[in-house]
Amino acid sequence: MSKAAFERPLTKNSQIDLPNSLKELETLSYNLWWTWNPETQDLFAQIDEKQWNSHHNPIKLLKHTPIKRFEELANDDAFMQSLHKARLALNAELSRNTWLETKHAHYANQLVVYLCAEFGLHESLPIYSGGLGILAGDHTKSASDIGLPFIGVGLMYRNGYFKQEIDRQGKQLNVYPEHDFAELPVQQIVDAEGNAVSVMVDLPAGPVVVKAWLCEVGRSLLVLLDTDFEENSEELRSITHQLYGGDRRMRISQEIVLGIGGVRMLEKLQIQPSVWHMNEGHVAFSLFERIKQLIDKDELAFEEAAEVITASTVFTTHTPVPAGNEAFSLPLVDEFFNAYCQELGISITDMLHLGLLENEVGDKFFSMTILALRLSCKANGVSKLHGIVSQKMWAHLWENVPALENPITSITNGIHAQTWIAPEIAALYDRTLNGNWRKNLHDADFWQQVNNIPNEEIDKTKVLLKNRFINFLRSRLKEQYQRNGLDEKRLKAIDTWFNPKALTIGFARRFATYKRATLIFSDLKRLDKIVNNPEKPVQFIFAGKAHPADTDGQALIKRVWEVSQLPEFLGKIILLENYDMEVGRQLVQGVDVWLNNPRRPEEASGTSGQKVPINAGLNFSVLDGWWPEAFDGTNGWEIGKEKDYADTKLQDKDDVTSLYKILEENIVPKYYDMAGNRNAWFKAVKSSIATVTPVFNTEVMVSNYFEELYQYAMDRNSKTNEPDFAIARDLSIFKEMLYENWPLLHFTRVDYEIKNNQVNIDADLYLGELETDDIEVQLYFAYTQDGQKNHDIFVLQHKKDTSSFTSNFGLVEKIPTHLLKVHPQLRVVAKHDSTNQKIELGLMYIKDIAE
Repeated sequence: MSKAAFERPLTKNSQIDLPNSLKELETLSYNLWWTWNPETQDLFAQIDEKQWNSHHNPIKLLKHTPIKRFEELANDDAFMQSLHKARLALNAELSRNTWLETKHAHYANQLVVYLCAEFGLHESLPIYSGGLGILAGDHTKSASDIGLPFIGVGLMYRNGYFKQEIDRQGKQLNVYPEHDFAELPVQQIVDAEGNAVSVMVDLPAGPVVVKAWLCEVGRSLLVLLDTDFEENSEELRSITHQLYGGDRRMRISQEIVLGIGGVRMLEKLQIQPSVWHMNEGHVAFSLFERIKQLIDKDELAFEEAAEVITASTVFTTHTPVPAGNEAFSLPLVDEFFNAYCQELGISITDMLHLGLLENEVGDKFFSMTILALRLSCKANGVSKLHGIVSQKMWAHLWENVPALENPITSITNGIHAQTWIAPEIAALYDRTLNGNWRKNLHDADFWQQVNNIPNEEIDKTKVLLKNRFINFLRSRLKEQYQRNGLDEKRLKAIDTWFNPKALTIGFARRFATYKRATLIFSDLKRLDKIVNNPEKPVQFIFAGKAHPADTDGQALIKRVWEVSQLPEFLGKIILLENYDMEVGRQLVQGVDVWLNNPRRPEEASGTSGQKVPINAGLNFSVLDGWWPEAFDGTNGWEIGKEKDYADTKLQDKDDVTSLYKILEENIVPKYYDMAGNRNAWFKAVKSSIATVTPVFNTEVMVSNYFEELYQYAMDRNSKTNEPDFAIARDLSIFKEMLYENWPLLHFTRVDYEIKNNQVNIDADLYLGELETDDIEVQLYFAYTQDGQKNHDIFVLQHKKDTSSFTSNFGLVEKIPTHLLKVHPQLRVVAKHDSTNQKIELGLMYIKDIAE
């Protein structure tokens, strides 16, 4: 990484009592690079295997290891060699030439700041809840891998997300352990005198002192904000206690601390990003603080400062249903921001309009997603389908613009392969693939080599993984059942549960109702026959948490538990409690098939299923989220059809019918293959590995973010920040004039003719005070071809200005035959050199051309 990108903040940590010869253990333990480096994990296990396996936390391990054991290790030549090798490997990783330096050297010192409410890096740092955090953690790791200068900003939660316990009635219990930060891989950020760096944020309950912790993730850094200090009242200290906990006042307080406090902390640390990436709307209040800093320092007007920050901001939305997007009541925002608006130089009314959302029954809210969309130069969904869903959901923000042309795009989620791959599978690839698979995660041709791996090698490795998973499963179940007071007979029976030779299907995700966790229970008699087939048994593992306020989700958990306790399903359908990253790794590595049956199109990505193919598993999924892009008929199975339903009951009926039919007639026979060679099963497994791995990984994903979003924002930011912010000032004035004149714009005359495949059009356009360079006139053909909606656009040329204060535009063009019967439209869109995105300005005038 270029040294010019940013300087690492100063830190201090609680001292670990180590001999000098073992001090490098401390360096290794504080950089979460070890989470995707198995050799370093093995090094920690050598210190105390039992303790390591109980928590996989190197800081805690080092703090609780007796000095006598360290003295033994210091005199162990083999251990010292392993330690030296691990430290050299970390040094090599941090100094090697990277993809960004090789392919985009010009941008190697451009810093991306990534704001997110949660980061899932490892179970030993419990500041995540689910998919959003896991994606953020994998993004952070891959930014390091490709050499992208990257700082994540989040909150350091004292209690994290809840630890889930399932009682003997199947009820979810929410336990909030208090984490000792001295035993976590974070270090407090301090100034040159060793004092904690802090910033102040004003809330209705009073000013809150915000301090920060640093977490190292390879080359990447996280700055994690914390309010749990003696300087604050108990109410203010609790802001950073629970992830997604508390009421709406707590949530808006957290998001103000994260957004406004995060920007102030980076300013205090003299960190100057080129791009700000807002990962979901929780962090959108950061926009106001960035505007405020420009107003205070550079004396810009609010509108001018907004143009400056928009140029360097990108936004990712993860939610495919309006109700799932963060929004606050208008009175609550008024209470928390009225005084702040005075500092911004705008009224609270103006601020509320930036995020105003009215739902279908007329209720009004302040939408964090709308705020983020309005003040970002690029925005994306997290799969192709989700991008389309998002374009339609937020189409009203770009008035008169067809939904599928508004500027929301998509970059499909991926996984950090080295985090989620089983060590045994990694070793298999090391033995059988020609070349280093870790350096070829983007190369589809390279991954075709998996077709040459002997079936027996895959089978043998998968049996190892399933046995390990079953041992883990039994151990966890015994802990749960002992806590719940079950008798000794039931505890002993657990040792007979789950057959490593049986087809094993996993279902693990957040228990939200649209994910339909209990869909497969629609016909228990049919399921009984599937599960208890004596020659072809099938077993299911369910795992997942429901938000403490989600009673419907908790009812689904209870239903899974109840079914799992029926005599015919006991020990064959399992509900595994406390779904976290450790449970997730065991599941995606140990199952044969990953079941995913959300109600299409309500799943944004469903990224968990991407972790299964690299571990020699297969997906069985509704065509929602990422799966429509991956499924090719050879690499897994589809549930239902690629269609949307108005009637959800009919959708459930069709999908469960498809689910049972494919399971009974395709998946089970292919897995057991009574002919004995199972060639068809392993052919599908190899196709799954080869087609999913090189496409749906975060190294590819973050490279796509760079080339499609970050690079554009870096270039635009560079231009916008030129002396005196002239471009931003000009764009602000231009927009004001544009919005004043746009209602006046119209065609006064249109002559249109098609003859011999040639279109001839001549039109006069009244522009008011606008100039012809401010707009583009288009001839637009929309049509359906091979079942797909498509369009063609031809741009009219400015010819002359007439004496009647109109401008003349014309086009003479040969057109394809398929357009001859299409009735076109004339469209006018606004444009400006500084945006390079015509639709960003949100204005379009449309005139249908009569036959």
